[in-house]
Amino acid sequence: MTAHSRLILDTSKIIGAIALVLTLSACEQAAEPEKVDVVRPAKLITVTSSSNVKNYSFPAVIEAAASRDLAFQVSGQLIELRVNPSDQVKKGDVIARLDQRQFRNELQSAQTQFDNAKSEFERAERLIAQDAIAKNVFEQRKSQFDVASAQLDNAKKALEDTVLYSPFDGGVAAKLASELETVGPSTPIITLQTIGAAEAVVKIPANLVAKSKQINPIDTIVVLDAAPNTPMPAEILEASGLADEKSQTFEAKFGFTPPESLRILPGMTGTVKSKISFSDDAAPQISIPLNAVLSDGEGQYVWLASGEPMTVTRRNVTVGTGVGDSLAIESGLVDGDVIVGAGASYLFEGMKIRRLED
Repeated sequence: MTAHSRLILDTSKIIGAIALVLTLSACEQAAEPEKVDVVRPAKLITVTSSSNVKNYSFPAVIEAAASRDLAFQVSGQLIELRVNPSDQVKKGDVIARLDQRQFRNELQSAQTQFDNAKSEFERAERLIAQDAIAKNVFEQRKSQFDVASAQLDNAKKALEDTVLYSPFDGGVAAKLASELETVGPSTPIITLQTIGAAEAVVKIPANLVAKSKQINPIDTIVVLDAAPNTPMPAEILEASGLADEKSQTFEAKFGFTPPESLRILPGMTGTVKSKISFSDDAAPQISIPLNAVLSDGEGQYVWLASGEPMTVTRRNVTVGTGVGDSLAIESGLVDGDVIVGAGASYLFEGMKIRRLED
């Protein structure tokens, strides 16, 4: 092979190597994935103001409409206790009995004394009519008869009180005594609570109580955490006039009657949801969900959504008082603004978003 041929061969190899490098480089560039902008889904809310109708939610604790600790009015040994916790009783059912032997003996003694006093008094009445007895003796016989009569009534009542009856239809919430135990007057034996009608106890914020004269309830329901798909109509029964020192809230009770298929027990939790109409003199107000408002060292803000594609922009707001799961907005938003209502904490300025429903 001549020197000229070797030169041509070496040149070809160099050109081939360069071509291979360029080809591999092109393949690597083609394989590199394209960068895709992240578009986060977000729940959006269109801001509106309302001057007359608002929805409020208050955490609630359920209580029985009536609850009473039942007790004997006399002391004695408890020889029979017929009920246990969760038992249901009717009005007039026997709950418990005391040993009656002592009470029967006392009744018999009182009856004997009464019979004697009555006989003496009747004899004195005949004698005073004949002017055959002194008036003070007659008065003494009458007094003895009155005392004996009262003692007889007390003995009868004491014997009756050895049997404890249910004062209303209800369920036994707790058993507080045991058989063969000696109990005193007013010692609780059981706790009896009403079945059916119940009460939801909530805490009402002071700012809403201050507007009570402007409030007209439209619709109020109770929803139990244990039965979220069974809303029950409710109405306010009473409200405290004394605020809680720590929370500055006022206790209110809402009455409701659950369906027969739903068993309500005191201590259950739920929510009282109320739609309220305010009178015309109430100023228009914008309210947004608590989750939509964020805060940092520069203040409180929301994410305003706009444009196409949609992006978010920080909007500072002035927040007023809150009720339930909403906050009143005093400034920073107007009717028609679209804001992020949930998931706002994961966003940043200029981030692209889309409606969660899309």
